[in-house]
Amino acid sequence: MARHMHEEGSAVVDLTLGEQGQVLQTTLKTGTGYDDLDSTALAAATKVQCSATGTNLNGRHVLLPVTFHLH
Repeated sequence: MARHMHEEGSAVVDLTLGEQGQVLQTTLKTGTGYDDLDSTALAAATKVQCSATGTNLNGRHVLLPVTFHLH
């Protein structure tokens, strides 16, 4: 639908991480202006897995930029 509507934009998603780098929570910090793109950015962010050797990531926040661009 976004492609049909020619929707593009960038979002920033704040990830709250668990001890092993798994995503515990996602929050939309900056939206694209399109609800469907924002929902897709949040859904994709839940699949992220972060890692840092020898570091406990519990409670850490990571900002994930997501850009939607039509070709």
